[in-house]
Amino acid sequence: MSTDKKNKGFETINPTTEKPIEHYEFMTEEQAFSAVKLCHEAFLKWKMKSLDERAKIIKGIGTALKDNKEVLSKIMTDEMGKLLKHSYQEIDLCIGICEYTATEGVKQLQDEEHTLADGGKGIIQQAPLGVIYGIQPWNFPTYQVVRYAIVNLMAGNGVLLKHAQNVTGSALQLKTIFEKAGVPKDLFTVLILDHDLSDKIIAHDLVRGVTLTGSSEQVNTLLK
Repeated sequence: MSTDKKNKGFETINPTTEKPIEHYEFMTEEQAFSAVKLCHEAFLKWKMKSLDERAKIIKGIGTALKDNKEVLSKIMTDEMGKLLKHSYQEIDLCIGICEYTATEGVKQLQDEEHTLADGGKGIIQQAPLGVIYGIQPWNFPTYQVVRYAIVNLMAGNGVLLKHAQNVTGSALQLKTIFEKAGVPKDLFTVLILDHDLSDKIIAHDLVRGVTLTGSSEQVNTLLK
């Protein structure tokens, strides 16, 4: 991955051939904030879907990953250099996560009814939070996304993704796959940002949670 001198964007580079793959422009602040707003609006509709409706789409993501396995595997291998067979294995793992979540998610998110000490009844409900922002590394381009995105979609949340720059193509392909499976437009959104704008997304009023895979230093910076 190389960033141009004007800092308007970057190129992804095939680490094996050292040749450019694609050029991407960074989002402006206006574009990024608009994407957050659209994700929130999609979340407001998504959270009203039943658990069974969400589960059907989550299962569909697993099917779509299987159907698009060759295309996604090639992009992953081209962008970050892992063996093609390892890309296949990673996608197979993610298909399993989708299938498991579609079944177990419905069970785990059911309302819980409890009898109170005074004889009354109480109900515990698992309510969605809102828009969740994920900042993910390059080493497992699909798994790092699926492991947080699938459970949050099942729970009724909206999902934003800032992937490592060198696997931007993988991120965008996942967005395409999710939408083919029936995920509503804007509910799963890829943000192409520099670090300064990412900090503003973290602080955005509509972002209700942040998940980060990174170093202790990065986590400490986030907590500040």
